[in-house]
Amino acid sequence: MGAVVPGTLVIEAPGTTGSALFDRAGQTPLIARLSRAASWPVALPDVIGLALRIPGGGPHGRPTDLLFSTTGTGRLTRYVLRFHTAAAVGPLTTMFPLTGPEGNIVFRLDPEQDHQYRLSYSRNSGPWRDLGRVSLESPPQPTQRSSHPAGPDDPGLRFRPVAHPPSGLTVPAWLRAARAPAYSIARFIWHA
Repeated sequence: MGAVVPGTLVIEAPGTTGSALFDRAGQTPLIARLSRAASWPVALPDVIGLALRIPGGGPHGRPTDLLFSTTGTGRLTRYVLRFHTAAAVGPLTTMFPLTGPEGNIVFRLDPEQDHQYRLSYSRNSGPWRDLGRVSLESPPQPTQRSSHPAGPDDPGLRFRPVAHPPSGLTVPAWLRAARAPAYSIARFIWHA
């Protein structure tokens, strides 16, 4: 559970990711869910998640889903979860790479003021390159997942980053295989 809010993806410095979504300047509406990973009291640090659904950003006009979590930003620490008290405290990355024509791509969000995040990407664990920003409508901070959702949520909104990658990018086979059992269990529980 979490707070679901509308937002906008703004590409100001088109990249060379291999995805038209990120390689052309422009604005695209999106839907975001801000959440906490564990059911700990709000005063305790947690892994903060920010899921983005970008309508039309996937192959054949389908949506694309990107999941960001609080992590480090170094060559190795970008793959390690970090605990924070709020999404506005530290960076978030997609952690797991997507594959583009020139190698692996990891995306990063850095909080700014007024519910905005700087968006950048890294290819093959190299330096971060600026793309633009993600602007969200004032989301409340998520509280305890189990009993007190932070604000309006849409329980039917399921983010599927493996099934919905950005156009031009793919999910590595090893990652699809690793995530398949968890997604199968989640879908089974959801339908039950």
